[in-house]
Amino acid sequence: MDTPNKENYSVPIKGFVASKQTYLFNTLKKHQFTGEVKLVYPGRTEWRFYLYMGRLIYGTGGEHSVRRWRRNLVAYLPSIATDSLYLEQQIQSISHDNIKFCWEYELLRNWLLNGKADRESVIKMVNNILGEIFFDLNQTVEITFHLDNAVNVPIAEQMFLLDANQVIVPAWQQWQGWIGIRLGDRSPNKAPVIRSGEKLQESISPKTYAAFSKLFNGRNTLRDLSIQLKRDLSQFSSSLLPYIQQGYIDLVSVADLPAPISPPTVIQPDEKSPLIACIDDSPMICETMATIVKKAGFQFVGITEPLKAIAKILAVKPDLIFLDLIMPNTNGYEICGSLRKLSMFRQTPIIIVTSNDGMIERMRTKMVGASDFIAKPIKPEDVTNILNKYLSN
Repeated sequence: MDTPNKENYSVPIKGFVASKQTYLFNTLKKHQFTGEVKLVYPGRTEWRFYLYMGRLIYGTGGEHSVRRWRRNLVAYLPSIATDSLYLEQQIQSISHDNIKFCWEYELLRNWLLNGKADRESVIKMVNNILGEIFFDLNQTVEITFHLDNAVNVPIAEQMFLLDANQVIVPAWQQWQGWIGIRLGDRSPNKAPVIRSGEKLQESISPKTYAAFSKLFNGRNTLRDLSIQLKRDLSQFSSSLLPYIQQGYIDLVSVADLPAPISPPTVIQPDEKSPLIACIDDSPMICETMATIVKKAGFQFVGITEPLKAIAKILAVKPDLIFLDLIMPNTNGYEICGSLRKLSMFRQTPIIIVTSNDGMIERMRTKMVGASDFIAKPIKPEDVTNILNKYLSN
């Protein structure tokens, strides 16, 4: 590898396992790289790391960046996590324009500086966040890494500096343990849900079934539940494996929680080209869709707050709508059905975006008026085909 201290340096890597992770970050450390390292799992997700002189400051991104931050807040800074009023006030006090790296880091840094959080707890929290990220990276087939030394990382902003190897090695050991208990083909970011209640009831006690029914509702991931129950992730997940193998419990994809500081991407429409809307609680998905749509010559509006989606759709009146199926507090079925009841949107193409492309989902969304489907992970050619199909004129 050449000297990586170069703006927008980009390299693809297949099988990004611990040895390759170590090599990359050791190289960055050798060259004292300062800036942002972006790791992209093509078509799926991306992670961002911030470094100063080759040392890790913080990492974010991935499938569940907000869930990850919030569950680790509960685990390591419970006094802040349980004070919902204080937490909300702190979030509202941060200006998006003044965030140096990301809102998660900004909050932790503020709490450390004003004495609300102690240094040891914050370090443990950041270490575990990074550990989860590197664990997930072990499951990727291929990543592309991008270096950007234009990202300003002033020394005054650092809470502490971490050696990447001290995080990579434990994460790899945890991953090997995960494989050892026959869970290598399953992600801890999946949420357990009961699929066969009657058969499950026959195999466990009524008390256990009542607990399972309460916990396994498809809304909390294995990682979320292990923190809630204060149980080791591997042991907890392994205890569910027999029920998963028998088909009594399934592991399903679940959306990330909405980012508290993430203004929607809005480009005001003009009269020259159609306006495309994307309703998805993931800012990353909206950013991906925006890039594809604008490259195709269309105007774009991204809506990351599902509960406000209908009001914003009424305000901008898009010509085509991409709609995520699974979102917190509401879902694509409800939004699609509500839009179809409005005369101005009865003929508007509504395209469902889903990672669960089953027959039942297709039938249900057709019943509420969906026009078409595309699957996650989002592929540019799928989006382009949809745009050409419904907006060819």
